Amino acid sequence: MTSVFAIVRRILTQFARDKRTLALLFVAPLVVLWLLSVILGADTVGPKIATVDLPAEFQTQFEQTDARITEANADEASTLLADNAVAAVLSMEGKHTLKVELEGTDSTKSAAVLAACAEALGELRGKAAEEMEAAVADKRAEVEDTIEEASQQREEARTALTGVMVSMPPEARSSLAEALGGLFDDDAALSAEDFSMNVSNYLPIEDMETVYLHGNEDWRMFDFYGPVFIGIFLFVFTFITSGMSLVTERMGGTMTRFLATPVNAGQILGGYTLAFGLLAYLQSATILWVALTFIGFPNEGNLGLVVFTCVSMAMVSVALGLLVSGLAATPFQVIQLILLFVVPQILLCGLFDLSGAPDWLAALSAFMPVTYGVDALRAVMLRGADLAAVGFDLAVLWGFLALFFALAAASFRKKRVRTTC
Repeated sequence: MTSVFAIVRRILTQFARDKRTLALLFVAPLVVLWLLSVILGADTVGPKIATVDLPAEFQTQFEQTDARITEANADEASTLLADNAVAAVLSMEGKHTLKVELEGTDSTKSAAVLAACAEALGELRGKAAEEMEAAVADKRAEVEDTIEEASQQREEARTALTGVMVSMPPEARSSLAEALGGLFDDDAALSAEDFSMNVSNYLPIEDMETVYLHGNEDWRMFDFYGPVFIGIFLFVFTFITSGMSLVTERMGGTMTRFLATPVNAGQILGGYTLAFGLLAYLQSATILWVALTFIGFPNEGNLGLVVFTCVSMAMVSVALGLLVSGLAATPFQVIQLILLFVVPQILLCGLFDLSGAPDWLAALSAFMPVTYGVDALRAVMLRGADLAAVGFDLAVLWGFLALFFALAAASFRKKRVRTTC
């Protein structure tokens, strides 16, 4: 037991001296838990929907659902849908058909849109049924009153004619009876069913038509998150590999010998970045081939552009890993630093819907490279976007690459100065 306690004391003493590891052990999990509490504790919000010249009765009823509704003209609504600013556009197809045009990439939002439409139509049909029932009752009462009045008038006429016919000669009475025919028969009376109603006067929408801008009704929830997982896996594993590789070489003395040579920091980091970039190309090609061929991920865009986006994300991850490796003294600390530098990016990149989260959280995601990589992958793979459409996201990714590379080079120069001294 003495030996066991000695080992325990040694490990605890080692951790007590390593302030960086202690901070990562306690601070990083708390940061991640706090972010999760904010994201998962946000209010659930309905889908954004644009409406174009809908009947007033349906528009009023639809506004009582959870959907966030924007009224627009046809051109504005088409632009909003193409820019993924709304999940659907509702308009009229003909006089009595509701056209629901879904953006289509997110099956969860599509289902929420259709559920909101079904809810509004159900309420509208219920009210229309009540109004029609009341109208039928009023009409039936009106017809029955008319029948009763007609019956009274017929009896009065029959009585009067009977008195007249009594005083007439038999030949004339017979001729008059033949001329009147079945005028006074009960079968000639009006019926309470002898009227019709126009349903469209009470129900302005009788049918619903659904079309998809992207995808189709067979797309699953996983299809929407597929590009996210591809980007996350590439970023995380490349970060771990590059960061741990550099720390391992520093612990083995290789990096110290590098820094003592005329090779400058930019050349060292450039070599690492290019080497891991080539590995990322092979990794991206393999993952995409398996995902598209065997798993069945959809890809509506150019496969080369998808690979280029993946490689760009991986190279940003390499540069970030090289930068963060300067903060880690051991490979174990590289794993811990993932909680601070990578996990928040995973939580805010689009894996969770931030529509109901605080505005500052959405603003924070704009400073994280994974967000732009995931947006570009989704745009290309799910919407068939071209290079011009994702050019901004790719430019931001390469901007992060340049920033991380410059910061890592500056950190290496400081190490070189300390090594020389």
